[in-house]
Amino acid sequence: MDERSPRQPDSSRPPEDTDDTPAPPGRPGNPYRIPQRPAPAEGPTGFEYPRADTPPPAAPPSPPHPVHGGRDDAGTAAHGWGSGIPEGGTPGWHPGEEPSARPDAPGPAVGTPPHGWHPGVPDEDAAAFGGSPGPGIPHDGAAAHGWQTSPADGTPVPYHPGLSDTPAPGWHPGGSDEGETTRTWSAVPADGGGQGVPAYQGGVAGPGPDAPPPATGPQPPAAAPERPADDFDFLYGGGPPGPREPGEPLAPGQAPPGRRRSRRGLLIGVIAGIAALALVGGGVSWFVLTRPQPEEALDAYAAAWEERDYAGLAAVTTGGDPAAVLGGIDAGLGLEEVRVEIGAATVDGSAGSAPYEVTVSMQGSGDWGWEGELPLVRQDGAWLVDFSPGVAYPGLGEGQVLARTAVWGERGSILAADGTPMEGPDVSGTLAMIAGSLGEATEEDVERLGPAYGVGDTIGVSGLQRTYEERLAGEAATTILMVGAEQAEDPASLEATEENTVATLDGADGQDVVTSFDMAVQNAAADAVIGSDDPVGMVAVRASTGEILAAANVPGGFNRAFEGQYPPGSSLKIISYVSLLDQGLAADSTVECPKEYDPGGWPFVNAGGGEYGTQTVTEAFATSCNTALVAEVTQRLSPQSLTATAEQFGMNAPLDIGVPAFEPSFPSPEGSVMLGAQSIGQGHVLTSPLHMATVPAAIADGSWRHPVLVTEPAPEGLPEPTALPNAAALRPMMRAVVTGGTAQEAGFQGEVYGKTGSAEFGTPEGEDDELPTHAWMVGYKGDIAFAIVVEGGGGGGSVAGPLAAAFTNAL
Repeated sequence: MDERSPRQPDSSRPPEDTDDTPAPPGRPGNPYRIPQRPAPAEGPTGFEYPRADTPPPAAPPSPPHPVHGGRDDAGTAAHGWGSGIPEGGTPGWHPGEEPSARPDAPGPAVGTPPHGWHPGVPDEDAAAFGGSPGPGIPHDGAAAHGWQTSPADGTPVPYHPGLSDTPAPGWHPGGSDEGETTRTWSAVPADGGGQGVPAYQGGVAGPGPDAPPPATGPQPPAAAPERPADDFDFLYGGGPPGPREPGEPLAPGQAPPGRRRSRRGLLIGVIAGIAALALVGGGVSWFVLTRPQPEEALDAYAAAWEERDYAGLAAVTTGGDPAAVLGGIDAGLGLEEVRVEIGAATVDGSAGSAPYEVTVSMQGSGDWGWEGELPLVRQDGAWLVDFSPGVAYPGLGEGQVLARTAVWGERGSILAADGTPMEGPDVSGTLAMIAGSLGEATEEDVERLGPAYGVGDTIGVSGLQRTYEERLAGEAATTILMVGAEQAEDPASLEATEENTVATLDGADGQDVVTSFDMAVQNAAADAVIGSDDPVGMVAVRASTGEILAAANVPGGFNRAFEGQYPPGSSLKIISYVSLLDQGLAADSTVECPKEYDPGGWPFVNAGGGEYGTQTVTEAFATSCNTALVAEVTQRLSPQSLTATAEQFGMNAPLDIGVPAFEPSFPSPEGSVMLGAQSIGQGHVLTSPLHMATVPAAIADGSWRHPVLVTEPAPEGLPEPTALPNAAALRPMMRAVVTGGTAQEAGFQGEVYGKTGSAEFGTPEGEDDELPTHAWMVGYKGDIAFAIVVEGGGGGGSVAGPLAAAFTNAL
């Protein structure tokens, strides 16, 4: 049978015709494993495989003049794959050709596997890598064992695979024209296959030094070994034999591989170098990134200056005292705001600087600013601003600060909506109180208003004059001075000179303040109450906007219209019935109005001891039946729900209108008795005519609106209007008060909606003594709502009602 290549997977034993000991089972080698150098073995010829410390054996002279790419004159293959022509024999075989039969071959001739691989004969000598050398190979085996032959004396030179003296495509035993033996790696020729795998050109050339010579004579065609369909030619075809397992015998014709340089060490070295560079670079980056930068100190300096945190500047400065210098400038100029912008820092070693611009807003004056430079120093690794007075303001010396003098322009006026001045001898006392008065500034005023003012300057001391001082006064013509710190403490002693003047800022006259007062409505209100013998407070508002149209007080001297505080009595029933309607009570529902009703500890009665029996809700409202309302409230409402409704009408919140005004109060009632009492405007409820005027206005408009006194400048921060879903249901009930209820005899003309009230106050002297009452009348006509209280006047319908009628009839 045909011999099998030792590299074939099924070649597990020698040919059947031989008596050789079976070879170890063959298997394809791992093409990716690094070959291992075999252990030195003693060959039959008596020499060992060369080692680094073993002198090379003598070699015969090199054949002269090899021919690259062909055969030399002696018939030796130029590239070392074929054998030379033995004496008396036939030409040697070459890759791609079938070898001649060896005369001494022990078995049938074998074919040459593809790609020029030469199988050896598996006899004992071959297995031991001994025997006679193949044709064309020196008998000393020098070339087969990795020795190069010196061209001069034939001394073999150790060969190092992978290193080449010349770029020749193959190696040439016996030397070259230059007398040097060269071996290199090169690609397998196209006819030799190998799928582009580099062919190993060192070591064994041909079937090996101990392989039997090729057979001569005609040979049968070689059977091509089976191979997988995939592209594994490098396993089954040309190219060098695959690597062996450690200890595995060499195949016939296979030379011990040369030592290859390991690339693993190179790779580890490269990785280690990269890691070292990364660590070094990372360390440098960390040091650079975490090292304090000048911008940190500059940002902290700017932030502290803008916040006017002068004590905090000590953390980012060195040298002078920034709190004393910048704090003195702040006080001397009367600063309201500071804005700082710092440019890019310039650094040279441990020093540097950065430009800055600062803009300040001064009380009673315009904005002013300057530019400067912030010197920087690095101390103990941290950047700091090297502070001095000149850093705060260029040219400022030690012990100096900036101060100012002011000259005021023309002051603005307080005007009614139509432009009528609310000042002077011809103005009513109520409008004069609301407008306020002027006076001379005191030391306390100067401290409050700032250095733009001096003691004795004209300022607003009450009313709108005080509230809108800045607008009315305008901007003073300001002169900024550089003076000593002690002199700046006495503003009256400051005098501008050419030497100490830093800057001069133009001033501006004051602006007017326009109120919402309608002079026609104001005159109607004043005329309506002027003849009252009892103190009266009255307010009228525009229902659709909340603007205050009129305010009247009799007598003058106290603005009870805004600041007076009174229990509202039955006029508060508007709020209570809205709360009941929100809980499902209908205006046409029926209720009982007994003479007395006790919810649990206190009997409630009606005015004059009235008793009306069964009524509709509208009738009970019109007649102001206390017992019917208390019964419904204590049965249907909770303290929380009634309080919530009261707050929808602006109670328990300040009325910010620019002048003092009483804040209406509706504490959450505790217990049924207090709940019933507060539902009829007694108990702990307190309000003012101003607030009570907004209650009927909310019914007229459908939303409760915060009152407005000043329209120019426009008010800011007003609460949003509060919608009242059941406001429309109250309108006919309020109309019934005027047409058939408690205000029927007041004398109203036209379509007026209202509610009367009699609010008890004080403490009775005896059990049977009746308490005095404040008389209330609230309501609206068209878009004008009103509220009138007569202190201790008695009944609302009989006392306050006629005053209200006089007012509405004049509209």
